[in-house]
Amino acid sequence: MLKRLWMIFGPVFVAIAILIGVVLLAPARTSHRLSDEKSAATDLTPIIFKNAALKKEALSDPDHRFVPFFGSSEWRRFDELHPSILSEAYQRSYTPFLLGVQGAESLSHYFGMQQIEPELQNKQAVFFISPQWFVKEGQAPNAFKFYFSNDQAYRFLENAQNTATDRYAAKRFLKMNPESSVSQFMKKIANGKALSTIDKWRIKTLKNWAIHEDNLFAGLQFGDNYQEKVAPRAKKLPQPYNPVTLYQRAIELGQANTSNNPFEILNSFYTSRIKPTLPKLKNSQRHFSYLQSPEYNDFQLVLNEFAKNKTDVIFVIPPVNANWQAYTGLNQKMYEETVQKIRYQLTSQGFNHIADLSQNGDQPYFMQDTIHLGWTGWLAFDREVNTFLTTKQTPPTYQLNDYFLTAEWANKKQVTQ
Repeated sequence: MLKRLWMIFGPVFVAIAILIGVVLLAPARTSHRLSDEKSAATDLTPIIFKNAALKKEALSDPDHRFVPFFGSSEWRRFDELHPSILSEAYQRSYTPFLLGVQGAESLSHYFGMQQIEPELQNKQAVFFISPQWFVKEGQAPNAFKFYFSNDQAYRFLENAQNTATDRYAAKRFLKMNPESSVSQFMKKIANGKALSTIDKWRIKTLKNWAIHEDNLFAGLQFGDNYQEKVAPRAKKLPQPYNPVTLYQRAIELGQANTSNNPFEILNSFYTSRIKPTLPKLKNSQRHFSYLQSPEYNDFQLVLNEFAKNKTDVIFVIPPVNANWQAYTGLNQKMYEETVQKIRYQLTSQGFNHIADLSQNGDQPYFMQDTIHLGWTGWLAFDREVNTFLTTKQTPPTYQLNDYFLTAEWANKKQVTQ
C-alpha cells in the first residue's frame, strides 16, 4: 500500500521539494547589472512595480544614481522629451526609475515604499501628484489590489507600531483588501494591538519566502521600453543640450502630432478616445470636485514615509489642458483650491520643493492629451526637476502633523495659507 501511495504521490512531493529548494536558493541581486537596471527603470508594468529585488538593485547602485520618480500614467507618454529620454540623451548625473502606472495612487506608493526604505534614506526623489487622484471615493480598491504584493505588507507589519500613521494605514488596507491573507495581522495594528511572537515569526518567514521568490523571477520580467522607446529617441535629440533649441523642437513635435483637433491633443488619442463621444463630453466635468477625498489622508502616509527616511523630495503638480477644460466645464476655481490644499499640506510640514505647473495648461503644447504633460510641459518639468537633482540642497526638516490623517482634513473645502 505504501509503495502504491508513493508511486501516486511521490513525484508530486519531489516536485514540490525541488520548487521550494529552487526558490530558497535563489541568490540576491547584488551585482548591479546596468542593462537590467535601465530596463527595469522604464518598464512600467505591475510586475516591476511590485518586485522589490529590481527596485532595490537599481536604487542602491552607487555608480548610476537611479532616482525614484513616483507617479502614475504620465510616465507612459514616451515622446522625445520624456524625462527618461532627456536623461539618456544628455548623460545626466541621475537616471529616473519610473514608479507608477495607471491607477497607482498614494496608497499604492506608500505600501510600495515599504520595500525600498533603505534606498530612500537620506536620498532624493520626485513625486508627481495629480489632482485627479483626489476624487470623492479615493483610490479604487481593484486598482490597489492590482498593484499590491504581500511582500509590501510583510515589510509594513514587521515594523508596525501603535502610531496614528500605522493604525490609519492598516485601516485603509482593510478597506481596500479585506480578503487578504494578512488581514488578521492588519486588524491588530488597526486596533492598536501588538502582534504576538507567533505572528512576528510567521510574518518574518513569509517575508523571507517572498524575498527569495522576488530574486528568482526578477530577471524574467523586463519589457522593451528602454531599447524600443528610450535609447532610439534619445539619439534623435539635438546636441549639445540647448533649452532654446529643445523648445523649438517641442513646438514642432506638438504641431505635427495634434493636427486633427482644436484641443492640442495627440492625434491618436483624440481619434480613439475622444472623437467618438465628443458631443457627450461637452460640460461633462462641470460638477467635478477634488476638494474632498480620502486621498488627502493617503497622501499623508506618503509624506510620513518620506519624513521617516529623511528623503528630500520635489513634488510636481500638473495642470489640465486649458482647451479641454473649457470644453468640459471643469471649474478652474475648484482646481486652484485643490492645488492650494495640496500645497498647504506640503509646506506646513516642511515639504518646500514644489514644481507647481498648475497654471500652465494654456501654454502651447504643454499637454499631450487632456491631463498628461506633453512636449513643452516635459521641458518645464525638466527645468524644475533637473535643477533640484543636480544642485546641492539643504537637508530637509519636516514637522509632521497627524491632523492630515483625519476625516476632517480630507473633507475640508477651504484652506487659508
